[in-house]
Amino acid sequence: MEEKEIIEKKEEVKEPEFKKPNLAWLIAKQYFFITVGVILVDLGFYFFLDPANICMGGVTGIAIIIKPYVEGIEWFTSSVFIFIVNMICLVLGLIFIGRDFFVKTIYASIISPLILFVFEKTMDPCFFYDTIQESKLLICFLCGSALFGIGIGVAMKYNGSTGGMDVIQKIISKYLRVPMSVTMYGTDLIIVLFSGFVFIGGFTYNIELVVYGAVGVALVGYFCDFVALSLRPRRTMYVITKKPDVIKELIYHELDRGVTLASVTGGWTGDDQTMVICTMDKNESYRMTSIVAKADPKAFTFVTSTKEVRGDYEKRGLL
Repeated sequence: MEEKEIIEKKEEVKEPEFKKPNLAWLIAKQYFFITVGVILVDLGFYFFLDPANICMGGVTGIAIIIKPYVEGIEWFTSSVFIFIVNMICLVLGLIFIGRDFFVKTIYASIISPLILFVFEKTMDPCFFYDTIQESKLLICFLCGSALFGIGIGVAMKYNGSTGGMDVIQKIISKYLRVPMSVTMYGTDLIIVLFSGFVFIGGFTYNIELVVYGAVGVALVGYFCDFVALSLRPRRTMYVITKKPDVIKELIYHELDRGVTLASVTGGWTGDDQTMVICTMDKNESYRMTSIVAKADPKAFTFVTSTKEVRGDYEKRGLL
């Protein structure tokens, strides 16, 4: 083939057209879900954790610790304290972490105390119950932990932050070279331990609330991870088979999903086979394992949990 013909053929091949995402829609969606996350955190704090005096770390935990000592100051509410601390943390973040983190954090740092301020002016913190009693302490603990963790998880899922202590934790992690997970749990647990000290009317240590707070830190982390990474769990199926075309067509027909084919060699037998890889929703994986077993009983099939999927993957359902 002559060089001229090759050039003409190349010109005939058109580059695939990729649809550009609507940037304004993506930004609006991100800030909407960050707002939802912040509202959930404030709901958990104002209606459950704060009335029950259950500290779970962070700036809200410090607000609970100092509350008995500032009760005489009417204007110094939790929302005011959290706003002041958030602004200080923002300045520190701008100095020690950088402008990008500052821009991403400023929205949540302002809107969180603002929503809390609205709650303080319009709603009774004991809206869901008459008074805090021992029988209701567990309810406050569970509901507060769930709302707190889910709210933080929603904000994190959309690259947001709830501000406040996040800044301090990132500074510690950056300059002391400590893993972020250790910094997060470490700072929260230190605040929880301090929450047990009571200096009014004598010195005492409330171990009950400390235990609630420590367990709450773990629960918040669990809910946060569940929402941010596993709210709609996926599974990745690996099928090592000598009938890759059959398995591939079954997945196309049953799930309407794409597959990846990889050549593999058995370490013991030395046989050349094909691995069919497909990521799917959890309920789809249950159905496909039995279908694959019927199509190729000798196929070696295993399914793994996949916490996060990015790229060309069709999400089905509300989540």
